[in-house]
Amino acid sequence: MRLTAICVYLLGILRFSDGEFRFASYYGDHMVLQRAPERAVLWGFGPDDAKVTIYLSGQAAAPAVSVFTGIWRVTLVPVQAGGPYNVTAVFQNQSITLTDVLFGDVWLCGGQSNMAFTTSQVFNASEEMALASEFPHVRIFMASLEQSHTELIDLAGLEVPWSVPTGGMDVPLHFCCCLHLNPFDCWKKRLKIV
Repeated sequence: MRLTAICVYLLGILRFSDGEFRFASYYGDHMVLQRAPERAVLWGFGPDDAKVTIYLSGQAAAPAVSVFTGIWRVTLVPVQAGGPYNVTAVFQNQSITLTDVLFGDVWLCGGQSNMAFTTSQVFNASEEMALASEFPHVRIFMASLEQSHTELIDLAGLEVPWSVPTGGMDVPLHFCCCLHLNPFDCWKKRLKIV
């Protein structure tokens, strides 16, 4: 049984780690990372034994780490709420940059089947959707609703990549809502987290 579990785990790594240097699928432009006092974690894939360094707007954010079994993982020093930043992962002469990254509080919203309603289906939807652009520090993200009978190393897919809300954005209400600002300040401005 244990050998089977190890084989499934290694096959999962091989599925997602083809030696290509990249971030895990749920990191992207416009994302929010957890602010201080917590230490945000970034990870991704790359060729074994490579050294990866993370830069936050040009400054080294953590010591270089090695890729082990196709995966690299970096824990950043605590960063106060703010931004936007560029987050760059560097390996040899390759680099990947994520832009417009904020540090703040990350709130995961999930629930029952009624969370699948889209914004356009709520009471006063047009008013709420028109207000979305007034909150540029609120970011949304949604993983695909896919099931797996085995443990996954990375997400199976993305329904809504990290995005800045716009007036016409109609998203399901079970998205991940991330706040760069103090949430109580947002609520004073009529922000509703469902």
